[in-house]
Amino acid sequence: MNILFDNVSWNSTAGPHWFARKLANTLKNKGHTISAFPDGADVQLSIVMAGQRHDRLPIIQRLDGIYYDIQKKYEAMNEPIHATYKIANGVVFQSEWSKRLVESFFGPAENYAIIHNGADVEIIQNTAPAIGLENYDKVWSCVSSWYYEDGTQRYIKRLGENIRYFQEHSGENDILCVAGNVKDFINPDPSKILFLGELQIEQLYSLYRATDNFIHLGRFDSCPNVVVDARAAGCHIICSSLGGTVEVAGSNSTVIVEDDWDFAPFESNVESKLDFSRVDLSLSKGMDISMDHVADKYLKFFEEVRNE
Repeated sequence: MNILFDNVSWNSTAGPHWFARKLANTLKNKGHTISAFPDGADVQLSIVMAGQRHDRLPIIQRLDGIYYDIQKKYEAMNEPIHATYKIANGVVFQSEWSKRLVESFFGPAENYAIIHNGADVEIIQNTAPAIGLENYDKVWSCVSSWYYEDGTQRYIKRLGENIRYFQEHSGENDILCVAGNVKDFINPDPSKILFLGELQIEQLYSLYRATDNFIHLGRFDSCPNVVVDARAAGCHIICSSLGGTVEVAGSNSTVIVEDDWDFAPFESNVESKLDFSRVDLSLSKGMDISMDHVADKYLKFFEEVRNE
């Protein structure tokens, strides 16, 4: 099959674009063709929204989340995403939670598939663990884009809560490695917490391979790539129940329960605390997160949409 990948920045490591790169590489390894042009293409996969429109090509829109923060012009920001949603022949949601979110704003999708993000499991497991952490009893880590481009902290990612969880649950000889630009965030305990700054993908894989416990307490994430990759490396995942993260965290993950959200727009990027005693291990789920499996699910949906 010849798949037109639309609205992708191939050199970007941002979540949607990084996933598109992994998917494209996996599809090519399976013998399919990836195109940036419509000629000869069988289907168009538009990441978030369509950057181009070709009448003869069925469009499949891949969505994670949408905008809902009343401090921003969320309705205007959603307009181009909604426009693609209305013309798409099929929609891929990253998680059950993503579907609930999007449909609460845009209405039900007539034709859809729920396909979670995947990890390059073999590549990750063949990556050597980061050196220099061998003398610690347990290595903990967390990874995110902690700040917006304007310098505002992304409180929904909960850097402070990740650190607090580590401080309250770690052993005396444990270490927390924080990857991502933390700007002027004050390190509360430099003897046990390392701020590593921005890391390349290969460096992140190496960090995950050295990590015992991966903390991702951010809320509203549809299906974070960092959690899928950390799980593929064998990390134990600690996450929030509010969002799609719990769907890919693994059957042995630790889930901190939060009150659900009714999907009404509100000011979301504010500091919020978790009650770490509200743990429900029954919420964690296990599933095949390999890119090979994920790519097969995309191909199946491509064929279904193409043959309608």
